[in-house]
Parts: sequence; structure tokens; C-alpha cells
Amino acid sequence: MQPRMRDRKPTATEAAAAARSQIPPRPPRRRAAAAASAASKNGIFSSLNAGGGGGVWMSGNRSKIVAGCVFVAGLLLLLWSWNWSTEKAHGVLTPLHAKPISQLTQFQGKHREQYYWGTYRSTLYLGIRARIPKSILAGFMWLGVKDGQYALRHTCEESDKLSRYAWVCHDGATYGRQEIVDQDLSITTTFLKSWELGSGYGGDWVVRIQAKKQGSSSSSSSSSSEIQQEKKLVSLFFYVADEGGNSMKISVDSQHTQVATGSSMPPEVGGWELHAKGQKGAGVSFVGRRRQHMHNLTQLVWQELEMQARTQGRLELPDSFDRSSNIGVVQITGYAPLEVDFVFVTGTNAKDARVNERIDNLSGVALSKRLAEQEEKFEQRFESIFQLQSKVQDERQIEVGRVALSNMLGSIGYFYGQSRIAIPLKFRNLKTQNRDYWEYWPAALYTAVPSRSFFPRGFLWDEGFHQLLISQWDRKMSKEIIAHWLDLLNVHGWIPREQILGDEARSKVPDEFVLQHISNANPPTLFMVLDNLVASYKEEKALGKHNEEDELFFKRAFPRLEVWFRWFNTSQIGKVGSSYYWHGRDAETDRELNPKTLMSGLDDYPRASHPTDDERHLDLRCWMALASKSMAAMASIINSSSAIYEATAARLTDLKLLNELHYDEKSGQYLDYGLHSEKVKLQRNKYIDPQTGYIQASVQRVVISPPELGWVPHYGYCSLFPMLMHLLPLDSPAFGSQLDLLRNETHLWTSFGLRSLSTSSSIYMKYNTEHDAPYWRGPIWMNINYLVLSALKHCAEVPGKYKEKCSQMYSELRANLIQNVVERYHESGYLWEQYDNTRKGEGKGSHPFTGWTSLILLVMAHRY
Repeated sequence: MQPRMRDRKPTATEAAAAARSQIPPRPPRRRAAAAASAASKNGIFSSLNAGGGGGVWMSGNRSKIVAGCVFVAGLLLLLWSWNWSTEKAHGVLTPLHAKPISQLTQFQGKHREQYYWGTYRSTLYLGIRARIPKSILAGFMWLGVKDGQYALRHTCEESDKLSRYAWVCHDGATYGRQEIVDQDLSITTTFLKSWELGSGYGGDWVVRIQAKKQGSSSSSSSSSSEIQQEKKLVSLFFYVADEGGNSMKISVDSQHTQVATGSSMPPEVGGWELHAKGQKGAGVSFVGRRRQHMHNLTQLVWQELEMQARTQGRLELPDSFDRSSNIGVVQITGYAPLEVDFVFVTGTNAKDARVNERIDNLSGVALSKRLAEQEEKFEQRFESIFQLQSKVQDERQIEVGRVALSNMLGSIGYFYGQSRIAIPLKFRNLKTQNRDYWEYWPAALYTAVPSRSFFPRGFLWDEGFHQLLISQWDRKMSKEIIAHWLDLLNVHGWIPREQILGDEARSKVPDEFVLQHISNANPPTLFMVLDNLVASYKEEKALGKHNEEDELFFKRAFPRLEVWFRWFNTSQIGKVGSSYYWHGRDAETDRELNPKTLMSGLDDYPRASHPTDDERHLDLRCWMALASKSMAAMASIINSSSAIYEATAARLTDLKLLNELHYDEKSGQYLDYGLHSEKVKLQRNKYIDPQTGYIQASVQRVVISPPELGWVPHYGYCSLFPMLMHLLPLDSPAFGSQLDLLRNETHLWTSFGLRSLSTSSSIYMKYNTEHDAPYWRGPIWMNINYLVLSALKHCAEVPGKYKEKCSQMYSELRANLIQNVVERYHESGYLWEQYDNTRKGEGKGSHPFTGWTSLILLVMAHRY
């Protein structure tokens, strides 16, 4: 999940593959025929049938007539070609003509209202919005220190170097508690939703902010001088902003409680008010401004503070507001410990709104009681589902399990906007509005995200892993997230693999990495959780429980899944029958040691050194085996024809065919195939810049030995896929040999988990460019380790030759993963994107990683 590949010219291989997958639709042909018919009626061809002296005329002007016919035919062909190109281009930007899954009744009504408000602004330390395109936004900031200077904390940034920030409890719907440690300041943010008599649609909500000096003593025996030394000045900010541009009233009353009021939400929500309660003895200032854009609120507030610092000598908001302000910010400044409740009530314009009573119920002592009750309910639900008390060693491990789930749920976001699509070379003449990209249709996405600091947006292949956990906690929530993703399919069956929707999400991504490429796939990991949902449905039905909602979900999803499945089987196929390869690798780069395969999700995992259409990618073939089996199972539930999926599954699970395409008998390993050379290296070359005359240096790939077609001899995560997707018979010698390879410490086995690439690989832990550190070339990743544990547990529960061996390996690998993730969490304060395989299992990459590292909870709970 490094920054994504830049736009580039497609290779001839990719163009041919794209042509195979993009069969011209019939309508353009009909239009071409209609144009020819119209031309005939207009007399273009009438002279050929003219009477009288027509024969003599034709004989004397044959060359002119033939030339005219050729010209007209060419013109019509050009017109047809242009129409086809235009329609094909527009097809990329056209939603699939199928009923949206997210509009199912089960996701409306009470369910929709329950999930209306939430902590859905994944880019922020704390941000709240409604699940509608133009919402009231709320957010929290505080004044910290960065590089020796004051700075605002607002968007999650690794450069802020916080000691810790994590949701320690979050149920994904109603309640969440987060702990933040910023140097010597400890902040707790708690979010709660409430429905009371008088509340508008979606209910009311409150955020409690508690700030104290980190490590300060609360003992009553502390002397006054000690208490004075512990005092720390704290400045907290809370704001509301209207995305729709509607104005609000900014007014801090004499008790400094009312901050803003408005009535811009949908009618059922009604009027709203924001109140600040509990800040006795603290200074209060405010500002109201009118702005069009909401993604740069940090800069807006900081500019206000800077202006005051220059003119008034203090970092305070100016107590002023613009006419028709649509942004209101309140600043609370006081000594820690400081506690403030920000209460947002809806339906305030109703006759019996009971506003003051509802505010009292959501602040002070009454709120403290309700928060304690919600905490207890979360704990009970957590234990009833995962039952960690009997499955792990101690409270330290249970704490990490709670944090893993809470961070996953607390990071779920709602996004709205248009994906930007790179215009393929053959369509560059169809640029619109002088832009070098197309825009997907406006769409909403409700999704989990991998990391609030580095990847606060949706990633297609990550989401399948996310839903393995979320579906265990809340099946309907998981189905709705899957529904949003599948609703993004276009008419060809393609989904942009990285969803960067709206200005707030786009502000976290460099411009050159925003564009999505229509030839690029991503692993169809959603089939993992769909397969689990199908299995659960069948188990419940066997027990006499008919889950009608699941059945309706499958029926609505199936047409979309069919088109997605077909897209893979036309756009990602290889030259050899039943083979697949990830289309879109750069065959022309001379900057990469091994051209990346970002579309596989395994970015820099070594593939054939020279990309061609001769490649055969093992992991993609195995993903398609899973997809075909899942489609067949779902078809049987909804009484649809499953023959094509059963036939595809039979072909892709055929061991003999799998071995012919991917098994190297010499090494006993499952491998990719392609045009490959092991003798490549990165070499620094010096040259004189013709413009400046200065000596410059660049790093380029040098191929020492020419490539040859054959196995790509890099054993690692990809080699495990036949086992991970249950394609190997459990009693077969092939399965036993794969277990031996897996347990070999020269290859993947470590005391911290399975490394991603064997130490025997020539590319093990090597940089791919001058600056691209090894990513999937050695580090330990939780998602693949989880799949390995799932395969081992399956084998350990089935009578067979390797049952005992799988049981031992399962227990050992599980213990290694749990111990390392727990130790690193308590040591660093974070769950990490990956873990080092060479330095005591230290956390690496982005953090906190709220994505698939959270699968450690399912590992603890033995849930696969």
C-alpha cells in the first residue's frame, strides 16, 4: 500500500488484453447501419441504379464511383469507430445497470437512523458527520508543540509524533472512547449518541473532552506546591461546519454554553444547537467564518490564531464572525485537568423540543453515568462474541484485542465524491473540460480504512480482510459496507481499487497518485467474507433458522458479482488456458529492480523481471478459484444457474492443471512463471546535465544476463496461495511438502510470524528503487499470516495424515504472532502495518494501522 503507480503509456500487451475485454456493443453497429441507410435515401448511391444512359455514365465514371464509395465507407467506419470509442469511454464512467444493494430495505429505516451520525471522518483525530453527501461536520483540535513551535493537532499525522492515540472502546454505532497522549498531555475523547423525546432524525450526540497532564497525580495528599507545579495550560477547539454552505448563528451566551445554532439539515433532523458545558474557570473565545471548502479547516483556524498573536499578543480566537457564517469554532483555554462536554441536539425547532432537558441529560454527572453504562455494555458484548477470557493468557492480551476491534470500528468512514480516472492513451482525444482525467459518477462509500494517519480512505483488497473482523461483530454493518463497494461497479465490471472521494480524502494524497487506471484490478478479497456469510446462512438454515435478510442480500448482490467475476475472466486472463496475470505492470521502466505489481496488493513482491503477456501469476489464479467456488455456492442459495461457476471452480481446483502451470518439481515450490532474469541490479550512473553542466547521478536497473521464460524462483507469500485457498488435498504429498517449506526458518518461519519472502531469494530485503524500501520482501504481514493460520486450523480439525503436524504449527505460529503484536503494542503504543523479521519483530510502516493488523483479535479468538 505504498503510493500508487503513476499514469503511463500502456504496453502493446495491455492494449491487446484491453481490446479483448472491451467487445464493441451492438448499438453502435445499428447506428452505423442506420447512417448508411440514411445516406442511401439522400441519394449518395442512387446513381448506380439510374435509368436511361446510366450504363454509359457508370462505365465512364467507374473510378469516380469506386473512389466515392471508398470515401463514404471510410467516413462511416470512422464515425462508427468514434462512436464506439466515445461509448466505451463513457462506459467506464457509467454505473452498472442493476439495483443498488445499499438501497435494500434492511439498510433503511431504523438501521439507517442508528448509523446516521458517527465518527465517520477517518482523516481526523476526532471528526463527526452524518452519512449524507452534504452534512454538518464537527471536529476537535488542540494546541500542541511541533519542532519547538506551537501547532494545531487536527488531522492524523505521523509527523505529530504522538506517543499514542487509539480507540480503546468503540461499537461502530453509538459509543466510542479514545485515548491520546501528546508529549506531557493526556486527552480522552468520548462519543455517545442518544435518542430522547424531542430528538430529530438520527438523535442527539455528545463529545466529552478530558485533558490532564500526563502522569500527574490525583492524590488528595499532594501538597499545594506540587499541584501548582503540575498545572499545564491547555487550549482545546471544537467546531461545526456546514458542507452545504448554509449559514448558522454563532453566539456564545453569558454562561459560555451555546456555541452555534442552525437548521440546515434535512427536514426530519430539524433545527440543531451545539452547546459547551462544564468549562468553569476556563477562557472561552470563538470565531465564525464563511468558506466554501472544508478540507483546510486547520489552516483557517491557525490563520485566525496567528493574526491574533501578531495584533493582540495571544493565541486566541478573535470573538468575531462573518455574516452568514457556515463555520463556527469555539476555543476553551484553561489549566489541566480540564473537562468539557460538547452537546449537539437536533429537532430544536419542534414545539416540544425539551432542549434544555436533553442537554442536561447529555452532560455532567448524568453523562458520566451513561458513559459508564455504555462501557459495561461494550465489555459484555465483546466477551460474549470473542470469549478471550478463556483463550488468551492475560489482560494485556485482551486489551490489545479490544483496541484492535475498536480501532477498526472507530476508523470506519463515510465518503462522498467522484473518483478520478486516468484517461487511457487511446481515448486522450476525449478529454473533458481541459482535464487530463475523467470523473467517475458521484458516489457514496461507507467503508473501513487501513490507517487514519497514512491511508484514511477505502482500498478494495484491504476491505475483504477488514470485513472478516467486522462481520463477526455486526453482520448487517458488514453487509452494508460490502454493498457500498459493489455499488461502485461500472457497466464493464470494474471497481477503482483505491477510493479517494471528496476534498478531505484527496487532501491526504499527492496529486500524482490520485488517478485510477481502468486496466488495473485488485484481489477480489470480498469473496472471503461473502463465502463466510454463505456458510453461516447455510448452517443457520440447517438448524431451522431462515435468514431472509441474508437471502435478499445475496439475490441483490449476485448480478453485480457476476459482472465483476466476468471482468476478471476477460481482462486478467493469460495466454495459456486457465492462467491469469495482473495486467498493468510497467515493462518499460529502468528505475525499478523488479517492476511493481501494485494491482496484486503485494506491491513490490518479486515477479518476472521482464513483464510480458507470457506471465502466469499464481495468487490471482487462486483468488479466482475462491471466487468461482463462492459464486457457485451463492447461486445455489438463490436458485440461479451455477453451472458456469462450478465448471470454472473444477478447472481452477484441478491439482494436475495447477501443477502444470505453477509447480516447480525441482524446488518443490509453487511459483509464478514469466520472462525472468536473476542477474539484475540497481546501479548508480553519473552524467553531465546538458542544461546546467553539473554532474548528476541516477540509479538505473542493469540487466546482466538476458531473461528467459521459466519459473520465477522467489519463494514467499505467493507460493502459499494454493494452501491458503484450500486447493491442495490434505493427505497429498504436495500438501506435506508445503508444510515442510513453511516451517523452514531459512524461508518464512520466524519467532514473530511468517516473513513475506524467503531469505534465499535474490531480492530478499532489497530496495526496489533508490528510495523504495523493501515492503513485501521480508517484513511480516498480519493478513497473510491470518490466512495461513486458517489453513492450518482447517487441516488440524480434519482427520488425516498431517493433522498433528498442522495442529503443532498452528499453535506455535499463533503464539508467536500474539506475543509479538502485544509486546510491540505495549512498547510503542500502536498496532503497526507490518513487523520487522530481522530486528526482534519491531513495528514498521504506518501506524496506527487500523486495518488488517486488527485480525490479531480473530487469531486470539480462534475465529477463521
